[in-house]
Amino acid sequence: MAVFATVLALAACGTQIEDDPSLSVGPTVPTEDGASGTGDADESDPTATPPAATGTATDDEPTSADPGGETGTGTSGTGEGSGTAGTAPAEAPSTTEEPPGEAGSEGAPDALPAFAAPTEVRAQDAAGPAALLVDDVRVGLQDGFDRVVLDLSGTGEVGWNVQYVPDPALDGSGFPVDLAGAAVLGVTAQGMAYPEPGDPAYDDGVVVVDGGELLAVTEVLRGPPFEGQVQVFVGTETEAPFRVFRLSGPERLVIDVQHAG
Repeated sequence: MAVFATVLALAACGTQIEDDPSLSVGPTVPTEDGASGTGDADESDPTATPPAATGTATDDEPTSADPGGETGTGTSGTGEGSGTAGTAPAEAPSTTEEPPGEAGSEGAPDALPAFAAPTEVRAQDAAGPAALLVDDVRVGLQDGFDRVVLDLSGTGEVGWNVQYVPDPALDGSGFPVDLAGAAVLGVTAQGMAYPEPGDPAYDDGVVVVDGGELLAVTEVLRGPPFEGQVQVFVGTETEAPFRVFRLSGPERLVIDVQHAG
């Protein structure tokens, strides 16, 4: 725990940490009152303004099973990482480039991309000039899939590169990431900026969100900004199909992981 606390402190400062392959970055033991990092990913209206970036997200909107909106319920928090990273895919990944604006900024179900096979890569360049911050990470249980939402602020449109990774590690430090589950979906959010002095966006350093009642997602780890990118690792029960898209007004990056069966 002392070593991990050091990692958190250094990551929060945006400082590169010397490699130590014996150290795994993972979640911490939850507090008894659950006051840290709890939230919902319930949004019947995807254009609605999300809660303030305090690590807690609630919504007064009723939930539904509409796959085009950010609906469903989920909790976030800290937990003990007990799983291992995912194994390498059986075949070489293929990359799908998606033009900016596809997947529906309005969140209409018929505009969403199809779920990609676990061996595929989903990528799209940021549109800008982009200078975005990750204000919050939320998770939610949906009908047929689990949803991870990155709430963003700043300017421009977020870009991404998403694929299952056999050996997840933090950029800069190289520290391995150990999350519960059998696989890890690596998400690189692009078009990111360092916060202005006094901006608390990354004061918590590395943040881990517990999947709680989710069926496919076990834990989510958000790293600090590094060279215009922010890494997010999604621990999953297995290498399941996934999809990625952005929503605007406000800017969000959404990752859905399909339930087994």
